[in-house]
Amino acid sequence: MKTVTQTMLYRQAIIKYSQKYGVTKAAIRYKKNRQYVYRWLKRYDGTLESLADKSHRLHHHPNEHTLEEKGKINLR
Repeated sequence: MKTVTQTMLYRQAIIKYSQKYGVTKAAIRYKKNRQYVYRWLKRYDGTLESLADKSHRLHHHPNEHTLEEKGKINLR
């Protein structure tokens, strides 16, 4: 990711504050719940890119064709 968004910088600020003062104080100061802080602490690896939103796109669909079915479709 080439761009740094305000959201990523905001999340980094929360993480830095929680590392210095604790998760509970960070949650109170930034008006977020502790679960939110823990979630981003877990994903944070020291880079801003790790604080970017992940895609919400599905990796598979329960009714999608199997590879065998796709091969038969393409043969026609």
